[in-house]
Amino acid sequence: MVDLKEKDLESKRRVLIVDDDEINGDILSAILSDAFEIRRAYNGKECLDIIHEEHDVIDLVLLDVMMPIMSGIDVLKVRQKDAKLKRIPFVIMTSEKEIEKECFLLGANDFIKKPYDNPDIIIARIARMIELSEDKSVIKEFKKDKLTNLYSFEFFKKYCHQFDIKYPHDAKDMISIDIHGFHLVNELYGRKYGDQVILEMVNIINAYIRKVSGIAGRVNSDVLAVYCLHQDNHDELANTLNEKIKKMNAHVRIGIYPNVDPNIEIDIAIGRAGATRTSIKDINNFVAIFDKEAQDKASFNEKLVAAFEKSLSNKEFKVFYQPKYSIQGPKNTLSSAEALVRWFHPEYGMVSPGDFIPLFETNGLIQQLDRYIFEEVARQMSEWHEKYQRYIPVSVNISRVDVFNPYLIDEIMKIVAKYHIPHDKYYLEITESAFGVSDENIIKLAKELRSKGFKVEIDDFGSGYSSLNTLSMIPFDVLKIDMGFIRKMDSNPKNKEIIKLIIDITHRFDAISVAEGVETEEHYKFLKDSGCDVIQGYYFSKPLPALDFEELLKKE
Repeated sequence: MVDLKEKDLESKRRVLIVDDDEINGDILSAILSDAFEIRRAYNGKECLDIIHEEHDVIDLVLLDVMMPIMSGIDVLKVRQKDAKLKRIPFVIMTSEKEIEKECFLLGANDFIKKPYDNPDIIIARIARMIELSEDKSVIKEFKKDKLTNLYSFEFFKKYCHQFDIKYPHDAKDMISIDIHGFHLVNELYGRKYGDQVILEMVNIINAYIRKVSGIAGRVNSDVLAVYCLHQDNHDELANTLNEKIKKMNAHVRIGIYPNVDPNIEIDIAIGRAGATRTSIKDINNFVAIFDKEAQDKASFNEKLVAAFEKSLSNKEFKVFYQPKYSIQGPKNTLSSAEALVRWFHPEYGMVSPGDFIPLFETNGLIQQLDRYIFEEVARQMSEWHEKYQRYIPVSVNISRVDVFNPYLIDEIMKIVAKYHIPHDKYYLEITESAFGVSDENIIKLAKELRSKGFKVEIDDFGSGYSSLNTLSMIPFDVLKIDMGFIRKMDSNPKNKEIIKLIIDITHRFDAISVAEGVETEEHYKFLKDSGCDVIQGYYFSKPLPALDFEELLKKE
C-alpha cells in the first residue's frame, strides 16, 4: 500500500463509494480506508442524499453505473444541473468500455476499471483528483474579489499580461483609484456603507472599461486599478466618479500613468499610478497624471527596491533606539526604548524612513525588514543583558502587512527563544496604519500576543485610524498618544484637554500612557502633572545608535 505521512492521517479526505454490489464496495473500502475516510451508499438516491446532508465534506465520489432505484447515469444527469455537485469530482467504476463515453459527456472526471488490480495506482489517482479539484476551487475562489467581483490583485496582474498579448501594438494606461480618507467613511457611516461606496465605484468603472476596452482589479481595501487602452484623457471616468462619490459624502483620488512603458513589469506600472494617486492631498484636485517629477520619484523608489536585498545582507539598515523615561517617580528613569530603523546607503546616503517604509509596505518588502529588526533587537537585548544583567524592554513595530501574516507569532516566538528574551520585555507595537485595514485580524493578533506574555502597544492613538471603539475591542498594555496632540498643545488649548482624557482612559484600562514627540520643558511639566507615565522625544533624547544608547544604560 501507499506510504502515508502523519500529515495525511491528520487530514483524511472523505470518499463516498456508491455501489450496490456489497462485495465490490468492501474490496474498494479495504483498499482505500488507510488513505481516506470512507462513506458508503448503495444506489444513486442514497448518494445524493448523503452529499446534501454532509454539507460539502464529501471530497470525491466513486460511482458505479448499474444500480437499482437510481443509476450512476441518472446521478450524473442530476449533477449537471447542481452547482454543489459539480464542485465534487465523480469517478466512474466500470468494466464496460462502451459506457465510458456517455459518462464522460455527462461530466464524469475519471474512470477506474473493475476489477481493482492495482491498489497503489487507484489511491494515487484518487488523491491526485482530489488535489486538482481543491486547487481549482481555490483558484476560482481567489480569482475574483468577493465584494466587488473584480479580479483579485494577483489575478489582475496576470490578466494585465493577457491584455498585453491581446493588444500587442496598442498603447495602454494604468489608473489607480481610491477614496481619500476611506477609514473616516467607515468610522462615520459604518463598514456596510463603505462597501456601498466601493460598489458604486465598481459600477462606474465596469461601464467605462466596456467602452474603452480594459480590465479592473481590487488592489486592497478601497484601492481599485484599471488597465485599459490609451485614451487622450479619462475625464469621463474621473468626472463621473467624482460626481457620484461626492453625493455619498466621500471623495475619490485618481492617479493616471498614461502610455505605460511596455518594457517595465506590471507591478511597477501599478506602483507608478498608485504613487501618483497618493500624491493628491487636496480633495478639490482629485486627478493627478504621472509626470517628470513623479517619474523621478518612481525611478528613485525602483532603485531603492532594487537595492533592498543587498542592503539587508550588508546590514546597511541600522536599528536606533529612542529612550523612554518614566516620569512619575521621585526622579526620571530610563524605563524602555523604541526600536527605529535607519538606512545608510553607500550611494544615496541616509534614506528617510518616510521614503522607504511606505514603499516597502506597498510591495511587501516590509515583512523582510521587520524580521531583520525583530532579530537585531533581540540580539542586542541579549548582549546588553550579558553586560549589565538587565533586560531593558524594547518595543518593535508591527506593520499593517505583518497583521495578515498567519505565522507572525511563531516567527517572533522563535526569535525571542533563540536569544532567551523574556516575553514581557519584548513589546510589540501595532502601528496606526494597521487600524481600519483589518480590525478583526488585529484583535486576534493582540489577544494571541498577550496570551504568550508579550506586551502590546497601540501607537499614535488619536491620529485618525484608531478610535475609542478600537480600545474597547483590542487588548493592550501601552497606549501611545499621537505626537500631533503634543506638538499642537500650545496653539490649541483643546489638545491639552484631549491629552488629559486619553491619559485618564488609559489608566482606566490598567495600561501605561506614553507621550511621544516631547520636546520642551513646558510639554514635560504638563504631561507629568497630567499623570502621563512615560515620555519619549527630543526633550530627553533623539533616537540613538546602539553604542550611544548603551552609554545611557551604563549611567543607569
